[in-house]
Amino acid sequence: MSGGQSMELNDLQKDALKEVGNIGAGHAATALSQLLNTKINLSEPRIDVIKFRDLASRVGHANRTVAALHMYVRGEAPGQMICLFDREQALDFVSQFLHRVIGDIQIFDSIADSTLKELGNIIAGSYLTAIIQLTGSNLLPSVPTLSYGTVQAAFRTLMSILPDQDVFLIESSFLDKEKEVAGQFILIPETGSLAPLLAAFGVE
Repeated sequence: MSGGQSMELNDLQKDALKEVGNIGAGHAATALSQLLNTKINLSEPRIDVIKFRDLASRVGHANRTVAALHMYVRGEAPGQMICLFDREQALDFVSQFLHRVIGDIQIFDSIADSTLKELGNIIAGSYLTAIIQLTGSNLLPSVPTLSYGTVQAAFRTLMSILPDQDVFLIESSFLDKEKEVAGQFILIPETGSLAPLLAAFGVE
C-alpha cells in the first residue's frame, strides 16, 4: 500500500477479508457452474484495500475497455459495488455460452447484455453473501446497471466518491475450459471507510 495513505490492515483484518474472497469465490464458482452447466473454476482471489484515487491505475490502463456492472448496497453497511470485466473477454465468453445453449443463431446485443448482467450479479452476490455470512450484517444489492467503456467512464457511474475513501478490491479470474475472464469486484462503503465493516468481523 502506497505512502501510508491507505488503511493499514493488521493480520486479523487481512485474514477476515481474505476469507470473504475465498468464500465468495467458492459461492460464485458453484453458482456459475450450475448456471452454465459446465465446471467453472475461479482463480484464488487477490484481496486489497486501497484508496479510490489509486483504483483506476490499479485495475487497468485508461484505455482498457470494460464491461462494468454497478449496483447499490442497502442495509447495515450501505455502499456501492462495481464489477469490472474485460469487455472482449466477457462478450466472447457469453457468446460461446449462448451458442452452446441455443445453437448457432444470431445473438442480439440485448441477450448478451442480460446474460452478462446475470453473471455479474452472481459474482457480486456471491461476495456479498460471504460478507453477510461472516459479519451477520443485513445487506441487499440493487438491480445492476451495465455499461461499456473505459475504466474512467465506468467510475463516473459511482456517485459522490471522494478520492481518499477506502475501497475493498477483489481480483479473480473465472475459467471455463480454455476460456478465461478476468474480473474485479469493488466494494466502496458509504461511510468512506471499511472500519465499520471490519468491526462487524470482530477484528477492529
